[in-house]
Amino acid sequence: MRHSLSLALTICGFALCTAAHADFRADFAVVKGGNGDPALSRIELSGNRMRTDAGNVSMLFDGSSNRMIVLMHDKKKFMDMAKLAETVAPAMEQAQAALANLPPAQRAMIEQQMGKHMPGMGAASVDVSIKPTGVREIVGGHACEVYSTAVNGVRSADSCLTPVGAVGITAADAAAMRSAFEQLKAMTEKMSAGMFKSPLSGMPMDRFPVKITSYRNGRAGETVELKSLITSSVPASDFAIPAGYSEETMGSMGRGR
Repeated sequence: MRHSLSLALTICGFALCTAAHADFRADFAVVKGGNGDPALSRIELSGNRMRTDAGNVSMLFDGSSNRMIVLMHDKKKFMDMAKLAETVAPAMEQAQAALANLPPAQRAMIEQQMGKHMPGMGAASVDVSIKPTGVREIVGGHACEVYSTAVNGVRSADSCLTPVGAVGITAADAAAMRSAFEQLKAMTEKMSAGMFKSPLSGMPMDRFPVKITSYRNGRAGETVELKSLITSSVPASDFAIPAGYSEETMGSMGRGR
C-alpha cells in the first residue's frame, strides 16, 4: 500500500480552477517492464469524487465529506484513512519522543530496523522532492515535460506532464483532483508525526501525467502511458465500497497470518 500512496502523490496535485465539471475516466497501460510494483491503471473523477487504481488497490476520495478509503481487492477489505490517521499519529509521536532520548548509535540501529519493516520510515524524516529535468517528450501525441520525484535523494519516479486542457480535462475537474490529494497530504503528514512532508507544494499546477516511469534501486521499472481519456458520466458505483468488503483496522491487521 505504501507504493500506491507514493504513486498517488506523484501523479496528482496538478491543478487550480474555475469551470464546469465534466466527469472523466483516464486509462493507463504498461508499455515497458511490468514485474515490479503495481502500476497505475486508472483515474476516475465525478464532481468532487475521485478514484485511482493500481494493482489490487483502489483509492476513493469524497470531497464533500473529506473521506479517503483504500480498497484492497485481493483481501476484499477496506481502510478508512481518517480513522487510521487518528490511530497511528499518537503512536508515531510517542516513537519519535522515545527515539529522541536514545544515544545516537542506538537510535540509528532502531531506525534501520524500522526501515526494514516500514520502507521509507527508517530515517528521522522523509524528504520528497519533485524537480523538472528539462527533458521534453511527445507521448501519444501530447507534448509533455518530465519531472523527477526523489525520496531522500533517491530517484523514485519520472512523470511526463502535459497541460490538463490538452487531454480534455476541465480546470474544475483538475481542482477536484488537487483537493483530493491535499487531503491525502494532510493525512499522511499527520500519520507520520512530521516525519513525512508531502511533495504537493512542489508540483506544477494544471498538469496531468501522460507517462510515468517508476524506479527501484536506481533502475527503471514499469512505464505506463495514458491510453484513453473519456469525458463522460462515471457510474456512482465506482466510488462506493463494494458489497462484501469488511473494514481493516489497526487492531485487525496481522490477524490470521
